Amino acid sequence: MQLPGGVHEGHLERLPEVQPGDHLRQGPGLREAADVKKLYDQREISRLLGISEGRVRYWDRQGLIPHQEKSRGALWFDFQALVAFRTVRELRRQGISLGQIRKCVEKLRQLMPELKQPLAEVRLSIQRDRIILGKNRVRFTPEGQLCLDFGGPENRPVPLAVENYEELFFLALEDEEEGRLDEAQGKYETILAAVPDHVDAMVNLGNLLYLSGSDKAAATCYLKALSLNPEHVEGNYNLASLLEGRGELASAAVFYQKAIQGDPDFADAHFNLAMVLEGIGDLPGARSHWQRYLELNPASEWTDYIKRRLEEG
Repeated sequence: MQLPGGVHEGHLERLPEVQPGDHLRQGPGLREAADVKKLYDQREISRLLGISEGRVRYWDRQGLIPHQEKSRGALWFDFQALVAFRTVRELRRQGISLGQIRKCVEKLRQLMPELKQPLAEVRLSIQRDRIILGKNRVRFTPEGQLCLDFGGPENRPVPLAVENYEELFFLALEDEEEGRLDEAQGKYETILAAVPDHVDAMVNLGNLLYLSGSDKAAATCYLKALSLNPEHVEGNYNLASLLEGRGELASAAVFYQKAIQGDPDFADAHFNLAMVLEGIGDLPGARSHWQRYLELNPASEWTDYIKRRLEEG
């Protein structure tokens, strides 16, 4: 397989085995195609869920799913908000109006003021065109009325349907957030068996394989993902991280640069690329990426270290 900058898949096979974490530096590591440990802007929400950015902003304005941060015109949401957006999308697909959903959220906040993101922390289902809420094995209506199940099929709520493999992808993300990595890996493998070109699942599977010590299998996932989508930011970044850990600094630099081309504000990629460029003797190149990293992340724990590097250079 031919890769950018003259890097070939065969390079990976000639390298010695290393354990995950045996990097030349202890800076930022892997990034997932949908990372459960970061914030998402409205563009990422739109891409992952297939809803328009305008709708993301509208639901935020309506108070259904408030953003965590706002910067440079972008709204930033956490993983619970991502789950909440999915819930609203599914409810709308099943014919529930935004007005009904808003009233439901308002009631939940009254009944359970401790909830930070009601649409993510309470299970919602549909019964006879009504929203039924569930938490801690208790089911109730948005009005606070308890629901009793007398066993008849007509009284059983219909859960929000898992309509396609995109939904399974989100279930895998939830597994990762809860530390159920084997379950997450199984879901990614199921997705790829049915949808072999699901690049995001391929990249996240690569991450899990890498973290378990299977770096060759991880590299295969990243390479296949990039053969399908050469511009995939996380695929380029994670392959670069793997190559850097194996000592292929020139090749790693190529893929970090590709990641930055796809996402110029990807602070971690600037950090890692600066380290790699410094390692191969390109000090002017390293300085430019140190400086860009500080512009993007001035409050980083690495700020003092980078300033020292800039002063020494």
